[in-house]
Amino acid sequence: MILLNTNSSVVKKFPEKVKEFGKFDLSQQINFTDRIIDRLLKSAPPYKLKQISSVLKNLSSTKKSLINSKILSIQKPFHELTQKQREHTFIKWSTSQYASVRKIYKSFTMLICATFWLNPYNFNPDIGYPGADPEANGSRFSSRNFPKYNFLEISDHDSDIKEFDTIIIGSGAGGSVVAARLARMENVLVIEKGHHYDQCDLSTEQQDGYDKLYELSGGMLTDDSNMYVLAGSNFGGGTTIGWSAFMEPQYFVREEWAKNFGLPYFMEDEYGNAMKYINARLGTNTINIIHNQSNQTLIDGCKKLGLHSDNIPQNTASITHQCGWCSFGCKYGEKQSATMTWLDEAKSNNAKFLKNCYVEKILIDKDGKSQKVMGVEVIINNIKRVKIHAKRVVVSAGAIHSPALLLRSGLKNKNIGRNLHVHPIAAVYGVFPNKEIKTYSGTIMSAISNATENVDGENYGAKIVVGSHHPGFMFANFPWKSNLQHKQLMLEYNNIVPLMVITRDREGGRILTDENGKPRLEYKLSQHDSKSMVAGLLTAVRILAAAGATKIGTCQTVIDDYIVENGVNPLNDPKFDQFLNKIKKVGIPTYQTCTGTIEQMSSCRMGDDPNKSAVNPVGEAWEVENLYVADSSVLPTATGVPSMVC
Repeated sequence: MILLNTNSSVVKKFPEKVKEFGKFDLSQQINFTDRIIDRLLKSAPPYKLKQISSVLKNLSSTKKSLINSKILSIQKPFHELTQKQREHTFIKWSTSQYASVRKIYKSFTMLICATFWLNPYNFNPDIGYPGADPEANGSRFSSRNFPKYNFLEISDHDSDIKEFDTIIIGSGAGGSVVAARLARMENVLVIEKGHHYDQCDLSTEQQDGYDKLYELSGGMLTDDSNMYVLAGSNFGGGTTIGWSAFMEPQYFVREEWAKNFGLPYFMEDEYGNAMKYINARLGTNTINIIHNQSNQTLIDGCKKLGLHSDNIPQNTASITHQCGWCSFGCKYGEKQSATMTWLDEAKSNNAKFLKNCYVEKILIDKDGKSQKVMGVEVIINNIKRVKIHAKRVVVSAGAIHSPALLLRSGLKNKNIGRNLHVHPIAAVYGVFPNKEIKTYSGTIMSAISNATENVDGENYGAKIVVGSHHPGFMFANFPWKSNLQHKQLMLEYNNIVPLMVITRDREGGRILTDENGKPRLEYKLSQHDSKSMVAGLLTAVRILAAAGATKIGTCQTVIDDYIVENGVNPLNDPKFDQFLNKIKKVGIPTYQTCTGTIEQMSSCRMGDDPNKSAVNPVGEAWEVENLYVADSSVLPTATGVPSMVC
């Protein structure tokens, strides 16, 4: 049996489980179709559901058509094909000349693989993955006290509330800091569209974490379905699901903002002092880092190649924090998220909080010569509509929702929603059969290489890091190429080091709204940024080879893995050079590369010119007095570091 020859620790320890895994037929799993439908209903907006319905209807049609026979290469309804024929068809679709066909391949393989591996009751134990954090309910959790929050209850009789100085929309990295500062002197209300989960509510299981803490249950995609989009949707926002990495914007980024956008503040001592204050408040440090196997491999590979590497400061209250499950909320409260810090400070100064509260629009007084903010109109628990009045409104809903809210509130500035940057991600992996890597465990993102951060000579390029690769996220980053390849890769899971290439994108996308005012994310990777991404991929592959990987794969569908032959140094191997050349030649083709984003910014760009920016240098909307934006959407360009820090 081929799978038994897979060189991994799981195969050596549990050959009988491997046989069971090899025989497994997903089409025979009870209720899997129901789980697929459930995931679609949670994550896909109406217009995408219509697209999927149209594709499925065409694939199941009994009529012979040009589309099915020539474009899709099938002569009868898809469900009537044998298992081998269906697999062969998907493999053919992956290399189709038609982008629409490749889109079907990518969309359905990602949907099926993600749905399968997010389920804790499948084969997760058999590939060596424990599911929930084994320590989740141990003394590390039970010995601690965590901040407790009370939330406003709006009675059925209240439809018009007039009692706040400032309303802050959003509770993440931007809104929480604003709330902490303003609550010292004003009557503040923080509105969050998501739910609040105490530490005891965090199961640390994948599907539960995505359902509770992420936008659209972690299933959001760009408008063309080519990139996955991960964003927080909970009380605490992206800080709840962040990976503890805390890096300040580099000098050249701040200099660009000051010179090109009329924002000298970013080069002044006041900004530096603000960063010092935040670092002290969060206990940011590198002293207490213990690297997990994946991060150490990145460092080791860089050293052997003479490339830059460094430790990433961690916002963990100056303590060692080895928690690989923080992407599903920090069970131990060691990561200094908004709920552990800024929101707790705001609470101590009598700030009020509303959860499960969707802000439909901002109320604006348009009677006078200048427009002034009046408050907000909200829908609570998807049922009750209420108007809440305030002298000032601060929009901190994140780079996806902040521009959407401004647009549906009637603001006309042409820059609202434009210039969206997303730090697009691509990934490579290396297999180390003689090491138990367990990339999901330990410190998540503690090492970095800036070796390719300046690809174009203008400080745009890519950084190389390690991410939080639990099984579901793994298959957002690496493609299904065949049933055998997929099963082999998962059997190697505990021996894999995945490296992420995070690109500082120069060209931007756009946030639009659909017919219901909900955000749509329009983004296509430019040729310029593709070159940066490829440069990062090539360097990441070389790092893995230098570190001793015996097999290396990429996020590109059409490239076969490179296998290191016994006794051969890959850095001196002509076949390895051919592998690198193919990566460069193939590039980042649409629907043939797994790409995504875990950070979004710049969609309400700050600047000194209303023709080039959405808000002025202090974050106030050009069109409306006392309406401010305070989140990553005001950042003028991609930062190249975690945007929630800036």
